[in-house]
Amino acid sequence: MKKLLVLLIACVALTLTFAACGDDDDDDGGGGSAATTTTEQTDTGGGGGGGAEAASVDIPEIAFEPADITVKAGTTVTWTNSDDIPHTVTKEGGPGAEFDSGDLDPGSTFEQTFDAPGKVDYVCTIHPGQAGTVTVK
Repeated sequence: MKKLLVLLIACVALTLTFAACGDDDDDDGGGGSAATTTTEQTDTGGGGGGGAEAASVDIPEIAFEPADITVKAGTTVTWTNSDDIPHTVTKEGGPGAEFDSGDLDPGSTFEQTFDAPGKVDYVCTIHPGQAGTVTVK
């Protein structure tokens, strides 16, 4: 009887773990589609032309927010882990350089500059189903 109880508890724990990784709790009312963000130019220089482009992605509650962004070539994207567990930002496919943040502890950031036009897919290798895209124009 004790073995059955331990097995039952393990099954419930596993089910809850996979359920948490595969779905987000946000009720966006949009039938599962993610928001898309286009970055604006941010002038990081001191008054002359040619400012650098920047974009940000937050990582709360086992999700990338926004999950899909569109940027101009030459933009640096910064991911910030605002969750209380580690995540990764790992390229899965698309043009440009390979990248992998390694484990990002809570509060950590990772930056990647995107120069090659096209769609870049990335994931968190720790949490199945946690994915995003960067479309470079």
